[in-house]
Amino acid sequence: MAKDQENTEPINETPTAEDYAVIKLELETERQRAQGLVTEATMPLQERITALEAEVSVKTQDIEAMKGQLAEASTNFEGAKAAYAYAVEDFKKLVLQTNPLFTPDIIGGDTIDAVKTSVEKAGVLVGRVKEGLEAQAKALAGLTTVPAGAPARTGASTEGMSTKEKINLGLEQAKKKKE
Repeated sequence: MAKDQENTEPINETPTAEDYAVIKLELETERQRAQGLVTEATMPLQERITALEAEVSVKTQDIEAMKGQLAEASTNFEGAKAAYAYAVEDFKKLVLQTNPLFTPDIIGGDTIDAVKTSVEKAGVLVGRVKEGLEAQAKALAGLTTVPAGAPARTGASTEGMSTKEKINLGLEQAKKKKE
């Protein structure tokens, strides 16, 4: 066994400058080969990263352009919304001018369609009120018929008066004529 121990003992020798240069050359060659393999292995990934970065840049520009368009569209929408509100108010005023029987409190709505609906309801309401008034007028007309022109100048009716009342009436009329 002593022979085996002699062979397995580490030997620490300092390498010579020549050995050191050879080892250094081998390490440099191995480093370059490893770096070449890493470059070769990562080349498709680097190309993909470059392509993705270009896509991100384009998408970022598109997003910024769309933000500008959105802001412009939002401004235009708010302007159109305000113009529509003014148009609805003008439509209400026009309806009230053309229909004097309608009042502002029965014409309402925030849209043209809502105003049209309230105009239809108001028309029905005004029609019902007219019918009611006409029916009332007809009923009253039958009760109080006044003939056209001045009434005939006749004396008071003496029907149903007693003789004494008739004499008193005659005396009063004679007195009025004297005056």
